[in-house]
Amino acid sequence: MATREREKEAEDEQMTEAQRLTLLEKSMSLNRFFLLLLAMLIVVTLSVTITVSIISAMDSGGDSAKTAEIADLQNKVQELRQELQATREQVAALNAEIPTIKTSIANGSAPAFQRLLLKQEASYQEFIRGVKEGMYDLARMVPGSRTWLELYNEKMDRALQFSQERQRELQRLNTGGVLIEPGG
Repeated sequence: MATREREKEAEDEQMTEAQRLTLLEKSMSLNRFFLLLLAMLIVVTLSVTITVSIISAMDSGGDSAKTAEIADLQNKVQELRQELQATREQVAALNAEIPTIKTSIANGSAPAFQRLLLKQEASYQEFIRGVKEGMYDLARMVPGSRTWLELYNEKMDRALQFSQERQRELQRLNTGGVLIEPGG
């Protein structure tokens, strides 16, 4: 061994600086290659290890968590079904009450009172028209009565107009619709 070292030292002395630098660069590039290879091997090993641990953790813990979630969802579905059934029963009970409510509304005093008021307004309008006709006939019989006919005619027209407006309002209330004014 000692002889080898001496031979190496002799060779080193015989080499020039450029040769030594080239030899040193080759050994450095070889070292860099091995270090990069070792780093890549470590990275691959770490990624495989992490992946395997994540997959094993998901398989073991995921089943119990999924089972608990499924049980919770089944309980919620059961509760919702019970609520749906209760709601259906309430709807059926309300649907059964609708005919009696309609009957009581139809036989109630408000619709009957509306019908009575509509008839009263029609009768009032007929009376006003009759009085207007009588006043016209009377004005033709009495000389110089044209002024009071015009005066009372205006008042009768206003009373007739108010009566017609009340009748339209009552009809709108009776139908529940929107009042559409004639001529407008």
